[in-house]
Amino acid sequence: MNSAKKTLSILAMACCLVFVSSAAMAHSAHDHSTIPYKWVLSKSLKAKIDTRLNSLNPTSVIGLNSFEQKKLAHYDIKVENKFNTEIRGINLLVKRTSAGMKIIDATRVSRVSYTDQVPIKKANMFSKATTSHSNHAGHDHSYLPYEWTFSLATQDKIVRGVTRNEKSILIGLNAFEQSILKEYGIKSGNTFHATVKGKHFLIEKTSAGAKVISQEEIHNVAMAPLNTENM
Repeated sequence: MNSAKKTLSILAMACCLVFVSSAAMAHSAHDHSTIPYKWVLSKSLKAKIDTRLNSLNPTSVIGLNSFEQKKLAHYDIKVENKFNTEIRGINLLVKRTSAGMKIIDATRVSRVSYTDQVPIKKANMFSKATTSHSNHAGHDHSYLPYEWTFSLATQDKIVRGVTRNEKSILIGLNAFEQSILKEYGIKSGNTFHATVKGKHFLIEKTSAGAKVISQEEIHNVAMAPLNTENM
């Protein structure tokens, strides 16, 4: 708790300077709006931000590699967009930059405004279909009690697959789409939930992409609340 309070104090002081300078540097060609959903950090990116919070300059730019930048763009988070995320139980307001991301506010705990969490969150559903799977070499048929949010482009791909097929619905995912799932610990054979264009589905990760399981196999049950720190 003391560590969290100390981090908040340091960031609050540094953010005052950031707001003054950023106001003068705002560019009309960029979209400075705040994304209406909370971005859940992968373990690798969380570790990178955690290191920055322990540094002498926590509000300096956090460099992102091309994959991490592409991932943000894939979910329509543009350069100069601001978005909420969480680490150490602290809500952070972060801005995407051309070089990476920057923490600009860590004092908005009582003023956080977002409608959902992306790309992964704890599910409030359970599927009986997942209990009949057995593991075999190269595949882990575990049921993951998480709901995944695909990007709009991938959702369109899934909708086209559902429209074309009535029984076996296999959706090919490119290497980049598959790498995002892998980064959040979703392996071939894993089954998880996804909402696609407002409809709930069970998805099984395959070596080539995803297999869509009928939504009739989903049953509502009580689940524990989301804890993003364990993701």
